[in-house]
Amino acid sequence: MGKAKNIIRIGVGAVLAAWTALQAPEADAGANVVYWEGMRLVQGQIGKLEIVKPINLWKRENGALTFVRVLQPGEQYRVYSYDEAFGGQYGVGGGYYVTNIKGHVVYKTPSREKLKLVNPGRYGARQLAVGTVVKEVSTRIASGVEKEEMEVVGTRGKQHVYKLDIDTSNERLVIETALSNDQVLGIEPVLEQAKRYDGRDGTVLAAVNGDYFKQDGSPTDLMVHRGEIVITNTTPAAERTIFGISADGKPMIGNPDVQIGVRIGQGISYPVDGINKPRRAHQLILYTPYFAASTKTNALGTEVVLTNVQGVLNGNGTVTGTVKKVVVGQGDEPLQPGELVLSGHGRASDYLRQAKEGDAVEISLQYDQPEWSGVKEALGGRYRLVADGKVQPFSIEGVHPRTAVGIDKNGNVMLVVVDGRQPAHSQGMTLNELAKLMYELGAVDAMTLDGGGSSTFVVRQPNGQLKVENKPSDGFARPVANALLVVYKETQENGESEEVLDDFEAESKWNASGVNYVGAAVERTTEKVREGKQALKISYDFRGMPGTSGVYASREEAIWISKRPQAIGMWVYGDGSGHWLRAQLRDGSGRRIWIDFARHVDWTGWKYVQAAVPSDVALPLMLEMPVRYMETEAGRKNAGAIYIDGLRAIFR
Repeated sequence: MGKAKNIIRIGVGAVLAAWTALQAPEADAGANVVYWEGMRLVQGQIGKLEIVKPINLWKRENGALTFVRVLQPGEQYRVYSYDEAFGGQYGVGGGYYVTNIKGHVVYKTPSREKLKLVNPGRYGARQLAVGTVVKEVSTRIASGVEKEEMEVVGTRGKQHVYKLDIDTSNERLVIETALSNDQVLGIEPVLEQAKRYDGRDGTVLAAVNGDYFKQDGSPTDLMVHRGEIVITNTTPAAERTIFGISADGKPMIGNPDVQIGVRIGQGISYPVDGINKPRRAHQLILYTPYFAASTKTNALGTEVVLTNVQGVLNGNGTVTGTVKKVVVGQGDEPLQPGELVLSGHGRASDYLRQAKEGDAVEISLQYDQPEWSGVKEALGGRYRLVADGKVQPFSIEGVHPRTAVGIDKNGNVMLVVVDGRQPAHSQGMTLNELAKLMYELGAVDAMTLDGGGSSTFVVRQPNGQLKVENKPSDGFARPVANALLVVYKETQENGESEEVLDDFEAESKWNASGVNYVGAAVERTTEKVREGKQALKISYDFRGMPGTSGVYASREEAIWISKRPQAIGMWVYGDGSGHWLRAQLRDGSGRRIWIDFARHVDWTGWKYVQAAVPSDVALPLMLEMPVRYMETEAGRKNAGAIYIDGLRAIFR
């Protein structure tokens, strides 16, 4: 994150500070610091003015106007008053005015609640159903993302509320789901999920906990990640609530379900009871690699492995595949990348036994609510707090920490966490109190996510690190099944383009070499894959070796780069060992150049990394060793493996 700069338009007093970087300055300690649309509100301010077309700036003295200069499109100013004189003019401070001419200026005003915070003498203290806001700090996290922290005092005592506002009209912002350890079974803290997803296709700015989950760690209801169904519903329609991002990028809340059927060859269609669920009596379940390393089923059934899978598991459409093998009376079939497994018990087992190796299989999927067709992201919750602008009533008692997601009238999203079970810090809320709070914060539609000890609020800090900002009631951030992420997407600006150097799909021979190692190996594999069907695995054993240890991967066929690149990039599945990841280039003058992807590979899972290429390299340029994985410290010497995929050159 770069430091923010205040750009002041010279020639007018009390002007708007226009932010040019992602991070706003730190708030003044002890003050009600409130940000709105990327700017800090000040006392006396009632709104802001944006210049759309050139227009005059006037100085008003003794009832007359004096021309100052012409304001240009893109300039913005704080507004302190509106005067009907001279056809209607906005006062921008210091005796300066801008005439209200349609098409030349756009006036915006914050909510009355925000104005109360900076003008308490004029508007009075902000009141919520749960109490009086005694302190609020608002911070801009990035363009289109603002954070608010509120301290509220009411009859129940203290409450601490954290809120994130996401402008969905910003094309570089997306809301995505994250899955613990990239698998259905198991749990992982929100912070670790956010760190693992950070850098995959953008920068993770914030995250909150997601769905309720079962004892095995699986989410309770529907989850869709990047357009693919991860798991289907468990909760009955009348009791479940789902948050989703539609095919055209709009947030929505509902209770959709997916009807799934399978047909083998030219036979009849048979109903599928779910995706990545435990298989029960007479059920047919579809398993994907998202579930676990294997289906975890018992031997009382039949499993059909599908290969050559085409299509995406999402409604409304079909996915096809070819029967690779039929396994009867064994269970627990491995789940491999690029493959699916149909697992049946009882009547469903009888149906699957008709399958033969080479048979074509078609899986059809359809949402029962058309607006969910092709949904990009989805995550389950529990209670509908606000529906169609109306607060929903609850008879459920209990004061707990809470997490909620809401949608305002403009289609923007808010993520809210309320701490609880800590009287000196925050008591927590009932469902009725939370519903009223979401409505007061501007939600016309809202629902709960998991709460209690699961409630977690993660935000990227000014130093670039992700951090848990709330105080979870367990005293630590509880591991959970999944999460909602706010991601700032990278774009190809200034003509940036890529050249794929190796995707590891075609036959190519790779060699391993190194220094001070017990063992070293390089091979193409399907074990861990980020793009396509194969990746490159680099195995090493540095245990007990002196000095600097390293394993190097090089391709027998030289990797020549067509023109001078800005950087070399690739996806890396880290092993968390903290070793040094580099590459070796050789330029046209014969000079060898070493570039660094990461000084410490301290992550586990996929992460995209880049290494800058010096601008003075002589062409032609050869990527001599795409991977040099090294360790200099004796205490870090171990054995392990990393994987790389999507090796590319970045040009500008």
